[in-house]
Order: sequence, then structure tokens, then C-alpha cells
Amino acid sequence: MLDTICFFCKNKFTINHSDSQYYKIKKGENKYYICKSCNNSFQQEAINKTGISPDQIDDYDKFFRYK
Repeated sequence: MLDTICFFCKNKFTINHSDSQYYKIKKGENKYYICKSCNNSFQQEAINKTGISPDQIDDYDKFFRYK
């Protein structure tokens, strides 16, 4: 378990190994956590502005996102 704060909404979260960002933060590869709510919000905003879905860019991304 790892206590962290979302970079955007500043809410506190406790994440575990099942979170995709856990190991990157734990190893120090990334020091910023972005919660699922903020991530989905920014992703939807990008889709609305560009009209391009991430599935259209990277076919393999959908396998990781929809586990």
C-alpha cells in the first residue's frame, strides 16, 4: 500500500499493486499520481476536442485499458 496525492484534484489516495501507476511511483520512475477520475476526465476532454479515440491510435492500448 502506498499513500499518494492526485496531481490534479489534490485528493489523497491509498493505492496498491493492482493500480497501474503503483510500481512506477514505488521505483521512483514517476513521482506524480493521477487518479482514475482525473485520468478519465482528461482523456474524454481530449477525445471531444480532437475527435480521436485512443483506440484509433494504438490497437494494443485497448487490451491494457479494459482488463
